[in-house]
Amino acid sequence: MQLSKFISELLLEHDCVTVPGLGSFLGNFKSAHYDLENEKFYPPSKQISFNSQIKANDGLLAKFISEKSGLNYDDSLKEIHQEVLKITLNLKKESVLLKDIGELNLNKEENIVFTPLKTKNFLKDSFGLSPIFIKELTQENSLNKKEIVLKSKLRSKFYQTAAVWACLIFGASSIYYNVNNDLLEQKLAYEQDLRQESFSKVQKAVFDLGSLPSLTINVKRQASQFYVIAGAFRITKNAENLVSSLKMKGYDSRILPLNEKGLTPVAFEGFSQRKAAVTSLREIQAKENKNAWIFDINSLK
Repeated sequence: MQLSKFISELLLEHDCVTVPGLGSFLGNFKSAHYDLENEKFYPPSKQISFNSQIKANDGLLAKFISEKSGLNYDDSLKEIHQEVLKITLNLKKESVLLKDIGELNLNKEENIVFTPLKTKNFLKDSFGLSPIFIKELTQENSLNKKEIVLKSKLRSKFYQTAAVWACLIFGASSIYYNVNNDLLEQKLAYEQDLRQESFSKVQKAVFDLGSLPSLTINVKRQASQFYVIAGAFRITKNAENLVSSLKMKGYDSRILPLNEKGLTPVAFEGFSQRKAAVTSLREIQAKENKNAWIFDINSLK
């Protein structure tokens, strides 16, 4: 399985792609910049980094592989596990290159070190833009001293002439602006008098509109699609107890429909956007439950 190909495709659409058991590839916006040493100008891009601490399965990669390869979700997870096992074993002997993404190595402390490649731009807004070479030109190397002196004189004269014209244009503009501004102030004062007169007439009038019917507005809340799962129980009472406990902590906890294993899932909270769910998942894993994961309700359909 070409794991790097699936990760690369997901990075074009997402800012966080987690490989269960290995770590997460994170995309951060980087503005256009100039590499002075290599004399190369780079367009805006999505800079890829790696965090080996975030490796709990959030379902994104497995679901994507399932859709692309035709495997079911569980088989996709098994394939990912096999690939992660290969990468882990190879890292003990040599570096591992993930095409278009970067290179993985182990440091002296046996921690994974990631070096990103610059062969592919993962920012969709910069599609088709490639780095270009820009070298500073020095006229002193191509012109003789006489030509340099002549150009300097011509440039000085040009600036003097431009300065004179700028003064003339600025003076004319100031006169026009002052005259036009006076006319505008007079017009505004006249319109203000008319508005004041009209307002006085309205104040003297008495309107009886009677009683107005009440207005009822129904606000439809956007349904949640992604849930941060706290656990799944075979005994419903245990699920209800966990929901009560989480609600006391301030979570919008709820019980989800039975899963394919006959268990009752309990969610910390639900979100309509995956990005918001991933952000909440990181916080929950850090302070509540390191085994929490994301469930897409649409996967049941």
